[in-house]
Amino acid sequence: MASKKVLHYRDILNDIKRNNLKNLYLFHGKENYLKENIIKKMIEKSIDSPLKDINCKTFYGEKTTTNEIIEELQNIPFFSKQKMVLIKRAGKINKINREKLIDYLSHWNNEIEFTRLIIVYEDDKPDKNMVSIVKDKGDVVNFEVTDRKTINMWIKARFKINDKKITEDALYYLKSMTHSNLSQLFNEIEKIDIYTQGKKIVHKEDIFGAIGGSESLNIFNILDDIGEKNLENAIDGIVKLNNSSMHHLSILAMIHRQIKLIFQTKLLTEDKRDFNTMKQSLKLPDFIIEKLIKQAKKYSFKEIFNAYELLTFADLELKNSAKNPSIVLEELVVNIINCGKKNSM
Repeated sequence: MASKKVLHYRDILNDIKRNNLKNLYLFHGKENYLKENIIKKMIEKSIDSPLKDINCKTFYGEKTTTNEIIEELQNIPFFSKQKMVLIKRAGKINKINREKLIDYLSHWNNEIEFTRLIIVYEDDKPDKNMVSIVKDKGDVVNFEVTDRKTINMWIKARFKINDKKITEDALYYLKSMTHSNLSQLFNEIEKIDIYTQGKKIVHKEDIFGAIGGSESLNIFNILDDIGEKNLENAIDGIVKLNNSSMHHLSILAMIHRQIKLIFQTKLLTEDKRDFNTMKQSLKLPDFIIEKLIKQAKKYSFKEIFNAYELLTFADLELKNSAKNPSIVLEELVVNIINCGKKNSM
């Protein structure tokens, strides 16, 4: 018999719509906002509104015992066809209680039709034995969103709720500043909505104004200046950024990312890949790729490799040296941009 696959959160959304829910689930993955959203929909589908507080019981892994959970699972719902039991922070259940729960679930046969159990892991990985048991008796659902199109559609849908559209460049900067984390995106979109009250179109300036301020705009300008080898503007930007609240290791990480993108773009252009192929490979919007193509022409492979060495050295200095982080970053930018001149001397 073939092993059941781990479901994606979109699968369970479809199950909710079709009223085809199981009585046993394990949720895992980094997108905790999505988990809470799905749980809310499942509660709405399963329990009559006035009785939600009575028929929905939440346990926390570090604060409960398996005996308490089992007792609750076996209690009948109060004036409702179904009840729901949630175990949150399941990764924090101690070994003894985890083994007891796994043993109990190994005999789960869905006969207790009035109870739905959802075991929720946050950022930690679920226990392999727990996953195996739940896959056999119910469904395991992965809450990871790595598909760029899915994230883009989700962001646009959130803005559409408030009758707004977001431009492609604004979308890119919003994702970059939130690392595409849905929980953070949800919070930031609320701020942007308030900031852009009365507007129908959200531009990149609105993103910076609402959630990033001048320092976020500045870091992206610095990255462009490094790519364009515009030393004077890059240093001016680094000096301003060093006086802001942005952490020096975050600045270093952004510079490293820019050099990596320039390197990837140069490999693609040297291989004579067309624009559509580059777009598929880089997974970036057109206007960013167009910038990177121009920047890649300004750097030789030797300069890029040298830039990687400079980044490694700067990382060590920032973590292990008493040297002023501002000076380390300023020297890094100067050396990356001027490395070609040094090599030609």
